[in-house]
Amino acid sequence: MESAAENLDNVKNDKPVPESDHLQDAVLQYWRHSPNAADSLQGIINWWLPKQGYEKVGMESAYQALEQLVAAGVVEKVVLVDGTVLYRLIVRVEE
Repeated sequence: MESAAENLDNVKNDKPVPESDHLQDAVLQYWRHSPNAADSLQGIINWWLPKQGYEKVGMESAYQALEQLVAAGVVEKVVLVDGTVLYRLIVRVEE
């Protein structure tokens, strides 16, 4: 039996598979309009990316893009009590 991640990765994309930087741009564009938003990987795939024109994105591709934003210090991961991981934009307060 295939996992949900394998099912998502086996779906034929409507667009060519976007490179990580394109997915990063799409997620950042969402945050530009909703800077206080936070969501799980699955939520970003199901809700955010389709609003940016990416209807079918593999879980691994989205994960890689988000992790690169985390490594760059733009996004942080928040782990909830139940283990759910949320991604949110790091908001810097100007002095």
